[in-house]
Amino acid sequence: MKVAKTLVKALTGKTVTAGRNSSGRITSFHRGGGHKRSLREIDFKRDTSSVGIVERIEYDPNRSSKIALVRWIEGVGQKDASYKADRAPVNYILASHQMEVGSMVVNSDCSKPSTTGSLRPAQNADSFLRFQELFRKAHADAEGTDQAEAAVTAAPLPPADLLDLNSKVGNCMPLADIRMGTWVHSIECRPGQGAQLVRAAGTYAKVVKESASQCLVRLPSGAEKLIDSRCRATIGIVSNPSHGAQELRKAGHSRWLGWRPVVRGVAMNPVDHPHGGGEGRTKGGRPSVSPWGKPTKAGYKTARKTKA
Repeated sequence: MKVAKTLVKALTGKTVTAGRNSSGRITSFHRGGGHKRSLREIDFKRDTSSVGIVERIEYDPNRSSKIALVRWIEGVGQKDASYKADRAPVNYILASHQMEVGSMVVNSDCSKPSTTGSLRPAQNADSFLRFQELFRKAHADAEGTDQAEAAVTAAPLPPADLLDLNSKVGNCMPLADIRMGTWVHSIECRPGQGAQLVRAAGTYAKVVKESASQCLVRLPSGAEKLIDSRCRATIGIVSNPSHGAQELRKAGHSRWLGWRPVVRGVAMNPVDHPHGGGEGRTKGGRPSVSPWGKPTKAGYKTARKTKA
């Protein structure tokens, strides 16, 4: 009951704007209608040092990736003055690819910028061992039997190469604690601001180079960006990598998603579009423009004719 009570607070209503701004003018074409949606509150900051267990993986209509409902065992609510004891410490995070129900996720402590080399030994090993103990106790409490508790307590610890938090998808930690060559997503632009980069389904960035205060990250576009090493990132690839391969089953599928039909300008009347009108079928008579005469293919040319 506590989980359901918290989920109601994590869902808020979403107003459909139909592509119109505050003045009521259409600024985004072909929007409107669609199925009713609720807005899920996603924790993009994950700035509290804690450990949790994935309750379930859910579909979110407001984004291309899946989201995960995490029940936090320790850490969440300890620093929040408004935290209530009767409310279950659960929230949504962006799900990583191959994240499973029952797996453990960790929000690591903020770290100082790294000054060491690229391949470092296992960091936060003591914290990981402590998280493993909490993980075992949580499963034992969920089972509620002495036999189950004994079985979970007797479970072997992971080998030494798995003690590093870099080896588990879904873990969130500063870039200073992430090794070179690791795939990450949900990256902050500024420390404590919350994830803003690499959040679309199936995308990932790669840690290319580390320095004392900044980390070089290769984004999905191929561009390389220097980011503060204190910024946090999540290990792994964003979930639902097959999102781009999905096909709409029928025309109504687009309407469910809030996409309205597209009408060609040459099929309109001159009063509606600069390409409209003419005797018979025409080509528009001019380069492609918007209904207000603005160029639609890359806009106005602003580049110099000759390179400097």
